Amino acid sequence: MAALSVLAGAATVDITPPVGLPMGGYGGRSDPSRGIIDPLHARVAVLSDGAGEIAIIVCDLLGVGSELVAETRRLVEARAGLPAERVLVAATHTHAGPAGLRLRDAPEFVAVTAAKLAGAVTMARRSAVPVRLEAGSVELSSISLNRRDPLGPIEDTLRVLVADPGRDRPPVFTLVSYACHSTVREHDNLEYSADWPGAMARSLERNLGGTAIYLQGAAGDINPVWSAHDHTEVERVGGIVGAAATRLALEMRPLAGGGQWSANLSWSEDVEVPASGMLLSGIGLDAAVTRLDVERRVRPPVADTEAQLDQLRTAMASAGVSRQERRRLQARVNELGVVRQWGLAQLRAGTQAVEVQALRVSDQCAFVSLPGEFFVATGRDVAERSRLGFPLIAGYANGSVGYVPPAAEYAQAGYEVGMTQFGPGAAEAIADAAVAAVRSLYA
Repeated sequence: MAALSVLAGAATVDITPPVGLPMGGYGGRSDPSRGIIDPLHARVAVLSDGAGEIAIIVCDLLGVGSELVAETRRLVEARAGLPAERVLVAATHTHAGPAGLRLRDAPEFVAVTAAKLAGAVTMARRSAVPVRLEAGSVELSSISLNRRDPLGPIEDTLRVLVADPGRDRPPVFTLVSYACHSTVREHDNLEYSADWPGAMARSLERNLGGTAIYLQGAAGDINPVWSAHDHTEVERVGGIVGAAATRLALEMRPLAGGGQWSANLSWSEDVEVPASGMLLSGIGLDAAVTRLDVERRVRPPVADTEAQLDQLRTAMASAGVSRQERRRLQARVNELGVVRQWGLAQLRAGTQAVEVQALRVSDQCAFVSLPGEFFVATGRDVAERSRLGFPLIAGYANGSVGYVPPAAEYAQAGYEVGMTQFGPGAAEAIADAAVAAVRSLYA
């Protein structure tokens, strides 16, 4: 049986803002929040091996701006002595949360939330106990679809990391990693909700105990599959993910307990049966952070955008336009429409500071952060080139730079291409930096 070589602690804190604040996630919203259907939480996991320590903070928010991340890290370092580069701050990307994530929008909410996150790290550290880390994956493809092309890629693998203190106690935490937008609730919803990741966490905590943490991956082009836009559907979708994670976590528990067996009556023997997943080995906590400046794209003047939209709509209204051609034209209309709606043609050229972070856990496992809405193909690329058996991709982490499509996607137009502040090549440059950060921890 593997030794208990790491300490793990976890904590949960309510970060629901006051009702009445503007909500984020949908351009079609104009009214402020009117209620709370389920609270927004931040869930924290802390790992320590005696020589090093890391903290994972995941918030039920649309995103985590650089100011919230910086203030949280500053407070964690001041209170716990944990260096900033060892603290990862991410969002579940719920579209049923507050819009004010920057100091200039909601300074009090940012300050209060950062203090709560730092406090949760302190609580998690105080509760830490020896554990074994169990890691496994299971196929999951029923709750999501590529929102740009129904035949396009999705995340079809659900990864689960369990901090197991022993079979007679619940897990310290169960971390679930997947990639799918948190958008079961639509723009007409004015109640705060953690959407399906919150329902997943509640399901997991009921079934297993301990703290459940959802790590959103590269979900920029992946939407949930739904049958309605209400809270019943939130619970259904979250329940599907929670059930898959619960089953895998239970199947892995014998890894930390010495194995599992079945009696063979013909041989009068107990036969060992392999458990799912693996025990992480070579535990060694470390961190690497890379910061780079990425060029912003230069857009045509507003008048050119308006002229192109008029031409596209005229073409779509023409007789004899095929369904395939209409879809192609619509994608271009959607791209230019958001440029006009959000005034993106007036943005100034320059550079955007971007951070990528890698947190080493073991010989097989590391967390890798991407600071915005990256496509599932980019997440896969980073995971594959990291050369790890159990990579955990954290999208919407350590910053919020918006959509970052792969270079090949620009020719397909669409909403995400219209919204991005970057030109082709940005996703690839950031992915290269992320892979290099991971590899530097295993050199």
